[in-house]
Amino acid sequence: MRKGNVYVVETYLRQSPLAHRALDAQVTENTGDAALVLTERRFLAKVNIRGKADSDAVKAAIGVALPSEANTVAEGNNLCALWLGPNEWLIVGPPSAEKNIEESLNEALSGASVGIVDVTEGRTTLRVSGPMARDVIAMGCPLDLHSRIFGPGQCAQSFISRSPILIYQVDDTPSFDIHIERSQSDYLWTWLETGGAHYGVVVAAEPETTNWRRPARRKAES
Repeated sequence: MRKGNVYVVETYLRQSPLAHRALDAQVTENTGDAALVLTERRFLAKVNIRGKADSDAVKAAIGVALPSEANTVAEGNNLCALWLGPNEWLIVGPPSAEKNIEESLNEALSGASVGIVDVTEGRTTLRVSGPMARDVIAMGCPLDLHSRIFGPGQCAQSFISRSPILIYQVDDTPSFDIHIERSQSDYLWTWLETGGAHYGVVVAAEPETTNWRRPARRKAES
């Protein structure tokens, strides 16, 4: 951008892919009786780890271990580590923590055969909860989401109506966090609203998040 005889770089305006929907104006305070509750979780930090990462080193660096069991999630220090595949994980944390998380991981895993990439801007997260959440998601997702098969602390990569997703069951409500590419998020929101219209859909405020802090370093033994 040119100002007078000088070219300056404009400050980046971070914007949710669903900003045009003005979801804050649609928030329902009491969602206790709602069959399906939708929430956009904006700007969550997301850092991908791929390679031979030492789980103990990761936990010492950021406060959460890497799950070794397929399709499971580990939690710790306000972070979640989602298993994506053999030797691949996604670290999800509070907004604006991605740079510090990435730096901490790079320092802890220096020299290892590991790729660490900040993928925060590539995806957004939709939380889907309520008594009918499982049923509505299952309308377009090929995963077996029955509570006997898929429960809290589990995650999987799949599709909803042909849109690639990463789904994580957060609790028994049930609540699910669905990570999806920014370009597909508006379509998925519309699909969820349409699928849940028969049961009743409300929009909820984002859950509060706690800032991430790097764990204190242990003093070297004398």
